[in-house]
Amino acid sequence: IGWIYGSVTEDILTGFKMHCRGWKSVYCTPTRPAFKGSAPINLSDRLHQVLRWALGSVEIFMSRHCPLWYAYGGRLKWLERFAYTNTIVYPFTSIPLIAYCTIPAVCLLTGKFIIPTVSAHHFFQASCGLPALASE
Repeated sequence: IGWIYGSVTEDILTGFKMHCRGWKSVYCTPTRPAFKGSAPINLSDRLHQVLRWALGSVEIFMSRHCPLWYAYGGRLKWLERFAYTNTIVYPFTSIPLIAYCTIPAVCLLTGKFIIPTVSAHHFFQASCGLPALASE
């Protein structure tokens, strides 16, 4: 199999297609480094790299190579499929994460809380399993 081109994250796509065709992969750690990579040196480059990875993951998710339905009946194990699916859905986790981070700050700034307050009387009734009495 050759390198799969035409994707921003061609390394993920190539590995996925290799695993679908039955290839095995191992984690190799030689004593002498075989390859020296390059890492972003500032925040702007790092954010650009993360954005590129996120776009590539969404691209794979929307393509015919999506691990959710590609190569069923092939040689891809269920744990490999789960790992590749986890890799391509991580950009979508930013949506609930943004809500999780902003809603408490908005509540504190506005003074309006999304969790209703519970009086001590009602809390005692609920914790002891007592039926609530109708107020007159």
